[in-house]
Amino acid sequence: MPPAHRLRRTIRTTAVLLCGAAPLLASGVAAAPAQASRSVVTTMADDAVLNGTHGDPAPIVAQWRDAGVRNVRLFAQWSHLAPEVGATRPPAGFGGTGDVPYELAALDRKIDLVRRNGMTVTLVVTGPGPVWGSLDPSRRNGRWRPSPARFGAFARAVARHVTGRVDDWIVWNEPNVATWLQPQNTCVRGRCAPASPHAYRKLAAAGYDAIRASDPTSPIAIGATSPKGDPVPRKINGTTPPLTFLRELSCVDDRYRRRSTGECRGFRAPRGNALAYHPHSNGFTPGYRSPRPADARMGDLSRLTSVVDRLTRTGRLKVVGAKRFPLWLTEYAYETNPPERGRGVSLAAQALWSQWGWWIAWNHPRVQMLAQYEWMDEGDVRRPVDPPGWQSGLHFFDGRPKPIAAAFPNPIFGYRTARAGTIWGQVRTATGATTVQLQRRSGTGWVPVRTVGTDARGAFLVRVPRRSRLTYRYTYLSPVDGTTRASTATKLRTVPAPTGR
Repeated sequence: MPPAHRLRRTIRTTAVLLCGAAPLLASGVAAAPAQASRSVVTTMADDAVLNGTHGDPAPIVAQWRDAGVRNVRLFAQWSHLAPEVGATRPPAGFGGTGDVPYELAALDRKIDLVRRNGMTVTLVVTGPGPVWGSLDPSRRNGRWRPSPARFGAFARAVARHVTGRVDDWIVWNEPNVATWLQPQNTCVRGRCAPASPHAYRKLAAAGYDAIRASDPTSPIAIGATSPKGDPVPRKINGTTPPLTFLRELSCVDDRYRRRSTGECRGFRAPRGNALAYHPHSNGFTPGYRSPRPADARMGDLSRLTSVVDRLTRTGRLKVVGAKRFPLWLTEYAYETNPPERGRGVSLAAQALWSQWGWWIAWNHPRVQMLAQYEWMDEGDVRRPVDPPGWQSGLHFFDGRPKPIAAAFPNPIFGYRTARAGTIWGQVRTATGATTVQLQRRSGTGWVPVRTVGTDARGAFLVRVPRRSRLTYRYTYLSPVDGTTRASTATKLRTVPAPTGR
């Protein structure tokens, strides 16, 4: 594992370097207080690109590297790698627990492409599975009650094959969503109760044990839930709210009273090195706080950690190698209109709100990983109806960049409180501490404010006058090609106070 990758295992506190005190005072800008240097790894999540949906993935993956991406999250999806996925009985050799001949060549190509470009790999070992992997194959639905034993055998086969080339692991994707795991609820006479957390508890244990047997040191995350769900379960395959899911996973009720009957008989606390999570805010700003107490978007990270910490303190979740669960935000993005017509935010809002969300993640002391969910849109804007898939890319389906593409390598966000204004920025392409020149708009041009030193990840904070009408940007010498580049512009916005523990 590269030494740089190890830096994020423990968040280290260092001072943000702020240079040149005399010019600072002369300009009327005050230094920000010493801040933690956040070891947040910039991650890309776009399996469609890696699968060749947009042509040869090699040049696009090189663009990820040049934009400051340090890690790539990708899937090892059971149903994509297994033979005879529609069969109700496992093929020869797949019924036991030994090594089985999964087709892993395509997975090898994706992992090797990422690593050749100097980026690390986060691998999600997930369903849905083949029909023969279900405990009830007669339904011919690989999502329905996957067999923990057969999933464990799949995870073991993958881990044995790729260990040494994978840096981080996640067990399953969005288990609180019916797309990935069914049934979400058990319903009797119109009354429904969560079922997916109990199924996932067994799948997570099988996956964790299988991976750990081949890879004794790399972190393994659990969770990876979506940020919202149905407030009251009313159908078999609704969506389970994430905090309800975590409590049910831990066999406690909404008052944290322990359960020991039914699915909770013989309970063993789920364990992992980190909690993966998808804090999408959908049509709301990143500062929005959900009125539904079982949901948790980007603005609700403190609500999420409060629940997780309570479950950890009482032994209902077990964090391995730490006192509290670190957070891996392995999907975060805004869909745009265009190309969406019935949903999505404007292109300008996507760029602004994404940078706001990136600042929230950087500011949270528990966040270790932040993944942009998709480089390319999944649907073609030229279609006469709403395109299929998720349209949160930095680029349209045809490759044209959205405004967010210019902001991604060098985000900036300005905010103010009653006392001061602050500018946050990050040169994501930096390979160590660097310098940026903060500038203020003046007429049709820009005037220097001061030179600012960044931390080792290229991030900086600097105090500015709290007047909201001022506009700022920063320039820097690109580590990629040596040219002078500029961030997008920001004004100071009043935002909810940052939270997080």
